[in-house]
Amino acid sequence: MISRIVFRQPCFKILHVATRYYAGIHQRHPVIRLSTQRLNDLKQKLAGGPIPTASEWSEIRKSILDERYFTATNVDSTVLGLCGSLDSGKSYLEYLRTKGVNMNFAMINRLLRLYRIQGCDTGQLSEQDQQDIFKLYSDIRKDTTVLDATTCEHLIGALTLTDHWRLSFELLDMIKLTGIPDSSTYSFLIRKCFLSGDSETGWKLLKEQSDNKRLPNDDVFLAWLDYSISNNRSIASDVVKMLSFTKDASIFLSKRVGTALKQLDSKTGITASDARVTDQGKCSHCKSTMASIVVQEQSFRALKDAFLQAVVIKKEIFNNTTPEELRRFQTFLNNTKPYDIVIDGLNVAFSSGNQKSPTGYAIQIAAVVKHYVQQKKRVLVIGRQHMDRWRSREMKYIRQKSFLFLTEDLSQDDPFLLYAALESGPHTDFFSRDLMRKHSFLLGDELCTVFKQWQQQHQYSLLTIKPDGKVLIRTPFQYELFAHQLPGDSKCWHVPLVEDCLKLHKLEKQTNWLCLKIDK
Repeated sequence: MISRIVFRQPCFKILHVATRYYAGIHQRHPVIRLSTQRLNDLKQKLAGGPIPTASEWSEIRKSILDERYFTATNVDSTVLGLCGSLDSGKSYLEYLRTKGVNMNFAMINRLLRLYRIQGCDTGQLSEQDQQDIFKLYSDIRKDTTVLDATTCEHLIGALTLTDHWRLSFELLDMIKLTGIPDSSTYSFLIRKCFLSGDSETGWKLLKEQSDNKRLPNDDVFLAWLDYSISNNRSIASDVVKMLSFTKDASIFLSKRVGTALKQLDSKTGITASDARVTDQGKCSHCKSTMASIVVQEQSFRALKDAFLQAVVIKKEIFNNTTPEELRRFQTFLNNTKPYDIVIDGLNVAFSSGNQKSPTGYAIQIAAVVKHYVQQKKRVLVIGRQHMDRWRSREMKYIRQKSFLFLTEDLSQDDPFLLYAALESGPHTDFFSRDLMRKHSFLLGDELCTVFKQWQQQHQYSLLTIKPDGKVLIRTPFQYELFAHQLPGDSKCWHVPLVEDCLKLHKLEKQTNWLCLKIDK
């Protein structure tokens, strides 16, 4: 039994670990790993086929110890990390027990991970496995009052597969002592809340997860749908609640959740169909035009006023420049604004790689400047002072046809770019491939949403420059990017779908959409 392996004294010993500053993210240490070939060989051996015998475990352990950097302290967690199944991990722990090897936290976390994998693969752990997880938790807590964040995260992942899942709340609070719980930890617990009928706590945690900039996984929303169906609730109302949350939180649902929505019985009042959306915002299924994004004048003014203090002065530029440079820039803006377009010069220069000559970089920028000058646009280019050494006719063209401001080489140019575009007015666009996420986070939740809408409306970026000098530009999608109701028809929703809901996606139109008719 696993309980005999892990919990018999003095076989089990708690080792203290250093405090982490950010839950879910390890502090930087030298990376210790096997060679790629050796790693693949062991994974293949342990992933399938019969479980190794004691002599084979001994050989595997010895072969890893023969590798550089591996010691008796880290070898066993490495082996457990390579195990492809819980049974394989238990077998290795039984081998270690016979050798009198104590378990450390790294090994415990690897074991807890195997329980999580087993639960996901089979849908449910056996009663014995659930008892073993609780016994492991109980013995750890006897010896340690406050656990490190990594162990808490792994324990939550395992406990939420058992009837003792409510013990996870105390562990969640422990994680918050030193950082923010990761996406998986929140998602495991929220899913369990929904499946156990505690929807109030589930939604409270989901709101907290969103506020902490953590993305929920598919299982959270699938569990919400299961909860609604199994409890004979109004599925239509619950789907609207879910879609409204994704809209407010600016997150995407995955194709997996989209499939679940399409499979709902029509008796629920929901009909979901696959759709495409044109660049003009027209749905291929219902032929309607989606809602346009609009940044109200009052919201724009609030964003403009807050940006200088929240991003430029307090958090960003003053870390790498001086107040004198900011004053020089403000004087420059006052003398030259407004602009139609503000261009991130180096972003354009390096858009096709950083192996070109200064002349090559200048050609890139000049081509974009020319594109807008030919449209009689008023152009500002933001660059850095080393660009002043780019002696070429293209740089001469840039200086003659646009306004050019060069920051110090160590300065961050994104805040200058955004500040100039905002100061210039609500009709000014900006040109860059950067996602600008770190700047939006500094503005707070309400203005972060306004910033993203403004960014979506006004950000252009370079696709390519053809050999004849013609510039191809990605234009912004002027319609709602996230799930939303059709203007004038609250029963019709358009929902974008992505492959991976845990990935941060660009502010651009998604390829796959659902067109939903919801009759509550």
